[in-house]
Amino acid sequence: MTTINWNEIWRNTDDSKERSNNLEFWDNYAPKFLKKTEEPDPYIEKFYEYMETEPSDTLFDMGCGPGTLAIPFAKKGHEVFAADFSSEMLKYLMKGAEEEGVADKIHPIQLNWNEDWSVRDLPKCDIAFSSRSFISRDLTSSLEKLESVAKRKVCIGAWDSPAPNYDRHLARAIGYERPGMSVYYMIMGELMDRDVFPELKFIFTPFRLSKFESREAAEEELRRSFSHMTAEQEELFCKYLEEHLFFNPEKGRYYGRELDGFWQFDHNENSSIAFISWNMKTVYE
Repeated sequence: MTTINWNEIWRNTDDSKERSNNLEFWDNYAPKFLKKTEEPDPYIEKFYEYMETEPSDTLFDMGCGPGTLAIPFAKKGHEVFAADFSSEMLKYLMKGAEEEGVADKIHPIQLNWNEDWSVRDLPKCDIAFSSRSFISRDLTSSLEKLESVAKRKVCIGAWDSPAPNYDRHLARAIGYERPGMSVYYMIMGELMDRDVFPELKFIFTPFRLSKFESREAAEEELRRSFSHMTAEQEELFCKYLEEHLFFNPEKGRYYGRELDGFWQFDHNENSSIAFISWNMKTVYE
């Protein structure tokens, strides 16, 4: 029997990990994360439910972005230590926290997945979590870093998608085989090989994957996820975009940008996000 080296597989997959030290990229991307709505976000509510918090719990949010979860959780009464590599993300975080009246409950920390956390004076919270932000170069050490700031529990929300902008409707239409492993496969494998006993659940929420600023941008972004097409699949790919991608003249705000219309597919899809959690006592006992 061959032992699987999950950390090695992790290092050799997902090009987005190369952006984990690219400060300029994330600073420039910060405004695009802004997405305010009057309706409760079902993903945020389900993530909170699955965390199984206690009223007095302190939370450590790694990769907090502009406060997508930190602000709602602070509004529920928790003290949140919100960490992100990007100073621009933290700027938008605190701006939003002030607008929502919870700035006193959120403590921003500029922190990189790839730096040495042991030399930082980081708080230890009841629950440490990372939501759709587990982008690091080393799987093993990053899991250990989350554990180092958790008293009771660690939670991770990871996309069940083999690549960014991977559209299942498009994949089925062109007969494209699902490439590689999803992030959560590797996280679960690494944890179980360490004799940690993680719990796996899934969060399904309506999610439109198909808003793009231009027809050219749509094709460019989609091709990144369908980079190994055969000639036949290439033909079907172009045909699918021609038949199902259309211009919507609706004006509106989308991830921090004011758009005078956008391109999108004529279908929606449920996003599936793996929720992985484990209790700290299983790490040591």
